[in-house]
Amino acid sequence: MKIPNSILATLALAGLIAPAAAWGRQVVVQVDAKSGPWLPKANKKMPFGRDAGAPLVVPGIPDVSGKVSIYAEGTTISAGNGAVDAKGVESKAVDDTKGPGGKVYPSLYTPKILYPANLHALVAVFVDDKGVLVGRPFIVGEGVRVPIPEGAKALSLGFNDVSFAGNSGSLKVIVEMPDD
Repeated sequence: MKIPNSILATLALAGLIAPAAAWGRQVVVQVDAKSGPWLPKANKKMPFGRDAGAPLVVPGIPDVSGKVSIYAEGTTISAGNGAVDAKGVESKAVDDTKGPGGKVYPSLYTPKILYPANLHALVAVFVDDKGVLVGRPFIVGEGVRVPIPEGAKALSLGFNDVSFAGNSGSLKVIVEMPDD
């Protein structure tokens, strides 16, 4: 009997089985709830929100064709909304709307076909070695598997918010990359 990959991934995340060798390298990080998903200074045409902390950047994306899997566990505190998981505040899809003060959510720049994009959802984007976006940002939610775009050197992670100052906690994120 063949076990579906989704079940194998769940078992691996639970620590019940070791990841398959074909999955390559696994990196586990903690993304602070105040992290914006990319560096606005390196991406001046893609501003968002205010008071964002630096994104969590996972370096070492291999220069190979393949896919990266990203899984998130746990909860953070979204100011005024309480504890939320990586899907964000499910009752508050912000998509491409403007927040207080006319600031935009990072989800404005994600593919609209992937909406809804909830407030304080986990967002990722591939970047080059200077933090410039390579490809479009995307909502991670609890987990995604995405192709590595040409020129990507790192993965940048943060949250879909316009005001980061009152957020707290961190989210555990597991990134699985193919071998070089």
